[in-house]
Amino acid sequence: MSARLRINALRLTATTAEGEVGRELRFVDGLNLLRADNSSGKSTALQGIIYALGLEGMLGPSQRIPLPHAMTDNVTVRGVDGRIVDSCVELEIVNGDGKQVTVIRPIVSASKDKHLVTVSDGPKITVPDDYLETDYFVRRTGAAQNLAGFHRYLAHFLGIQLPQVSRMDGSEAPLYLETIFPYFFVEQKHGWSGIQARIPTYLGIRDVGKRSAEFVLGLEAFDRVLRRQRIRSNLSEIEAEWQATNKQLSEVAKLSRVVIQNPPRRIQHGIPDGTFVPTVSIDDEWLPLREALQRMHRKLIDLDGTVPSAEQAADGLEQDVRRLDASLRQSLAVASGLAEEKSELDSRYTQVLVRLEALREDLQRHKDSQVLESYGSEHAHSLIADHVCPTCHQELEDGADISPHAMTIAENIDFIQRQIATFEGTRADIERVTEAIAVRQGSLASQIHEYRSEIRAARETLSSAKSTPSVADISRRLTQEARLAELSARDDEFAAVRLSMLKLAQSWSEQRILLNSLTEDELSGSDKEKLGNLESSLRTQLRSYGFDSLDPDEIYINRSTYRPIHEGFDLGFDLSASDMIRVIWAYLFGMLDVGREGAGNHLGLLIFDEPRQQETARTSYQALLANASTSGLGGAQIIFATSEPSQSLLSMLQDREFNLIDLKPGEKLLQSR
Repeated sequence: MSARLRINALRLTATTAEGEVGRELRFVDGLNLLRADNSSGKSTALQGIIYALGLEGMLGPSQRIPLPHAMTDNVTVRGVDGRIVDSCVELEIVNGDGKQVTVIRPIVSASKDKHLVTVSDGPKITVPDDYLETDYFVRRTGAAQNLAGFHRYLAHFLGIQLPQVSRMDGSEAPLYLETIFPYFFVEQKHGWSGIQARIPTYLGIRDVGKRSAEFVLGLEAFDRVLRRQRIRSNLSEIEAEWQATNKQLSEVAKLSRVVIQNPPRRIQHGIPDGTFVPTVSIDDEWLPLREALQRMHRKLIDLDGTVPSAEQAADGLEQDVRRLDASLRQSLAVASGLAEEKSELDSRYTQVLVRLEALREDLQRHKDSQVLESYGSEHAHSLIADHVCPTCHQELEDGADISPHAMTIAENIDFIQRQIATFEGTRADIERVTEAIAVRQGSLASQIHEYRSEIRAARETLSSAKSTPSVADISRRLTQEARLAELSARDDEFAAVRLSMLKLAQSWSEQRILLNSLTEDELSGSDKEKLGNLESSLRTQLRSYGFDSLDPDEIYINRSTYRPIHEGFDLGFDLSASDMIRVIWAYLFGMLDVGREGAGNHLGLLIFDEPRQQETARTSYQALLANASTSGLGGAQIIFATSEPSQSLLSMLQDREFNLIDLKPGEKLLQSR
């Protein structure tokens, strides 16, 4: 399989008032060795590659340019220290289809920002010409998703599609290139401190180490995890919409003085028969909304016809006034009773909240005591021995005994948790009753207002001229028509809301079925085979590198984290520093070997800055170079920056194929031009 990313050439340029310095490096397929003495600029070249690709975000969240002062501030030109007025990096790259482009990014510039990347549509370094150029932005929001974003362009150029993954806050974001490049590039300062030492977590991607490893290896588990995450996200969105609709339903019902009997609560319960029943008060009687509408419609029919005169309506109005006055007093009495009931409920609600707070505090103390006891503490019980009754939380007098058969801490925790559940249920019940009372109070307030209006209209009719139309009849008719129109509209609205919530419940149920259909075993047969190959490659390499802290056959790849483990634990303090370096070599070359097979997404590129860390044995380093050369023959591109003497490198590699870029002793990377 051909490499998806190959570096043809790198050019660094810095201009001062004293002149210009720079260096052009050319790379080939296979193994490339950039050899120079320490502090000569090897890391500058490799960091230049990362900077040109806009991938310095893999090193951390800082927006600081990851290049030394020789490219950003001052540089020596012909023996004179000069301040840099302009500098840039150019990188000529090739994708798996053979397409060549040159990426140009300014470092110091009076006219261009460091977030600007220019892509020249051709090999501008090795074959100079006037190629078409396009500008993009990088290290800014949208760089991986917008059309003008460089990382969106780069992912397309490399032939990889960055999938959407879950973030810590529940939203989704692309699996940014910065999260997968630590498998292709190890920088000198922190990259050798541990496996996956540079996987950036600040981007907020959940389980970013797992997601990036799954993507690079092309595991089917990656797609399964993404499907599961999307289903869970869908479930959350559906539940949120359900709750919002339910809240809107309650507000509309309250405004219309309608009470929803058995309102829908949790989406998993759906809306079974007998729930979601709108009821309304008509003539001091609570009726289902549909039945109330029918009664109101009949009353309006009875009122149809000629409006009687004040004289004609007088006899009936006196009786109506007495009836309305009695109804008004009764409604006022009911309202007063409801106010007292609500006041009592408010008091009970406060008491329940206080009790819940005390129970939660008590529960936490018992849990803390349980932790201390599990650690062997002899004083764990001092946290809960505070002379307070564990049931009623009342102070106990000195010398009072609770029980000679005290429950264990675990039994107390279980008991308190059941108490909390009981009081949480009581709190929810009080809230539901309080809400219903509030609706009834609103309905009564409107009803009292209507009674008073009707009484005023009746009295006005009784005091009017005998021939004038009955104000009471007109008012009653208008009130009935307005209320009927309002409730008819609400009936249609409630029907639409019910249908909407039924659809939401059905969608939620379908998503749950989909979620349950995804097996818990995330690894397919193909995944297990790939991880087995990675494990085999790791062990084989460790033997060739002289790894001796542990038996290589006792090192496995964790099927959950995809990291090397021993006896169930990540490799760490039980290794020598040099053996940890050997593990990093083996792991990343194993990822290269396996990630380039089948549906893997490895780019076929591996860059190590000073791989011979911790004075690793020469024989181990020779084995690494041999493995790198072999991988290069397989189509990968390997770039090592090393300070190993030239003769030593030549003797270790002997007749193997490689490209040596050798800076003379004392020679700096940046040279005057």
